[in-house]
Amino acid sequence: MLEKILKKAGLSEKEIKIYLAGLKEERALANFLAKKTGVSRQNTYDVLKKLEKKGLVAKTGEKYGARFTMESPKNIERLLDKKKKELDKTKKELELAMPELDSMTKSDIFFPKIKFYEGKENMENLFFDSLNCQNKMILAITPSNKLFETLGVDFIKDFVQKRAENNIKTKTIRLRTPENEEIEYFNRHTEQLREVRYAPEKLNFNSTVFIYDNKSVFMSSKKENFGLIIESVEYREMMEGLFDSLWKQSRIN
Repeated sequence: MLEKILKKAGLSEKEIKIYLAGLKEERALANFLAKKTGVSRQNTYDVLKKLEKKGLVAKTGEKYGARFTMESPKNIERLLDKKKKELDKTKKELELAMPELDSMTKSDIFFPKIKFYEGKENMENLFFDSLNCQNKMILAITPSNKLFETLGVDFIKDFVQKRAENNIKTKTIRLRTPENEEIEYFNRHTEQLREVRYAPEKLNFNSTVFIYDNKSVFMSSKKENFGLIIESVEYREMMEGLFDSLWKQSRIN
């Protein structure tokens, strides 16, 4: 747990090893820390210098007689605050640069594209791509229980909130499952700009489909753990037609 926190604070694997080893000592020689962690002596000095700059090490003495004391873990909170400020600054800079970046990718000629994604983190990115939709409408086919299993209830809550904040509406075809009824949050349809219908009882599916702009998005269950985006006008038209047909067969309650 502590290693994960230190990693998020920006420490490298070697920095984490030496810092944690040094915490157990009042004052330690670099040579001692090198033997304790398996990091070479020269690398240990380099790592200690980096930790000193980050405010996590205090040094007494000079050269090979120097001893090192690890500073309080409370300083990690300061590192995390600094990292957050840097991230916020970068996000603001990116927002300002976005029009220029968009102009570099836009073209008068449209080419169909297929992008493949694998793994939970990439699946999350795939999910959030829909928040960039220009027509402010997502057609969705979702087996909620499989989505919760794949990405987690908290992630889906965060997505729904951001979608509503971006004024993106959705027409959603769901399977009727206990999860839909038990988690009240996902039934605030008016508040969350959602129109819902339930698929015919005989129909069962494990994958999620989003249709928006010129994109048709497919997301598998946790078992297969992959997704893809097909960016094509013709394919989107076909998928939209299939969605409309299923929508007419589905029930409001």
